[in-house]
Amino acid sequence: MKGILETKNTGTIKDVDATNRIVTGYLSSFGNVDYDNDIIVKGAFRKSINERFNDIFFLYQHDWSKPLGKFNKLEEDEKGLYFEAEIVETSYGKDQILLYETGLVAEHSIGYQVIKDEWDSTKQIRTIKELKLYEGSAVTLGANSETPFTGFKSHTQQKDTISKIVTLMKNGNLTDDTFIQLELALKMLQSEAYELGKTENTQSKDEPSADTQMKAYEPLFNTMLNFKIK
Repeated sequence: MKGILETKNTGTIKDVDATNRIVTGYLSSFGNVDYDNDIIVKGAFRKSINERFNDIFFLYQHDWSKPLGKFNKLEEDEKGLYFEAEIVETSYGKDQILLYETGLVAEHSIGYQVIKDEWDSTKQIRTIKELKLYEGSAVTLGANSETPFTGFKSHTQQKDTISKIVTLMKNGNLTDDTFIQLELALKMLQSEAYELGKTENTQSKDEPSADTQMKAYEPLFNTMLNFKIK
């Protein structure tokens, strides 16, 4: 609705220069129908970029009290809204670099107001033609209500992600907020792992049951459940 601040997870990371704390990627993609049944079209960000570029912030988890920095570049191309930003050298800025480096953050989210849109009642799709962009955020996997986890394709992919989170929580010098975000992600992944085990057990009646398959993950789950933030 016009006039109400919305958030949307539609962007991807392109590259990270940890030494110089530079991150590049996309805050939004054009032309695709997202999980809100919205389509953002090219040109939707043009007015914001032209009129208020210096008032658009790069945030940590949509938290205005924790800016990651300002954007060095915001421009529309054929793919979406491309950005380049330099992350400030704060505690949560350092956390974010670690999350990028380990691959636990690969997407971004925007905070905006819709100015002009068009509703297709037949297809139940909203086309956003112009919006007012306030911020772009880096968000932790599965920890933000606006960036729901959509599932893994395999146990291997899932186990790799869980292992990365556990390793970072054990060895990384992270802020309490980041520890909490990662702990929430681990709890979510435990549930997702069990569901994935059940859905993969459909090809042959000779396969082990989902419960049997998941026993291999018990040591990892015990680590997750017993891990405490200190």
